Amino acid sequence: MSDINAYLDGALSDEEKREVELVIKTDIEAAALLQQYRQHVQELHRIYDGVLNEPVPERMLDLLRRRRSEGS
Repeated sequence: MSDINAYLDGALSDEEKREVELVIKTDIEAAALLQQYRQHVQELHRIYDGVLNEPVPERMLDLLRRRRSEGS
């Protein structure tokens, strides 16, 4: 079921979403896989969401500035 990530991300069209939901309702393995993916996503958020609010280290910004100026 390759659309699970897109389903969890809300990236499917309405029709695709309905198709995935139908499979989930009728296929116990697909439902279990979806639950595993949900737990995985939750764990990734738990681990990494705090990093999103941290400032970018100055040394990384310096590196990006140097590369940008070298590319100009």
